[in-house]
Amino acid sequence: MKKLTTLLLAGVMVMSLVACSKGEGGNNGGDSTTTSGDAPVSPVYTVDVETLDPNVYPDDYPLIAIEDFEAAFEELAEGIYEGTLDGYQDIVDIFGVDGAYYENCDLVHNGQLYKYYGWYADSGVSVFVTFKSDGDNLKCYAYTGNGIIPKRS
Repeated sequence: MKKLTTLLLAGVMVMSLVACSKGEGGNNGGDSTTTSGDAPVSPVYTVDVETLDPNVYPDDYPLIAIEDFEAAFEELAEGIYEGTLDGYQDIVDIFGVDGAYYENCDLVHNGQLYKYYGWYADSGVSVFVTFKSDGDNLKCYAYTGNGIIPKRS
């Protein structure tokens, strides 16, 4: 069962990365924008790149201490594996900070819109979370870590 889940998550992330790599590929430093409002679809931080790049994040992004990030990552991995995470706010509650929205990397597949957000540690590791978007609702769908792996096997 774990192998099947791992394969499914890997497949989703490959599809996600392929979808975001259709542009001219720009590592332009990740512009950031602050917006007001409580709606999860109004990102506090944005990354303006054409492809997902785990090393690009907004200049004003509050990097998470690595110890806190590792604990949050474990909770994220377990929650997605068990299907207990519902939406964007659940992920914000886990990490303690809003994610950075990759605004040029949305993907529509079979009529479903997917959006990508990143969370970043002060040690250079990060995580991308894929959300299914339905109007104002973001449903947690998958994740991939950059420089970090869940401790469970």
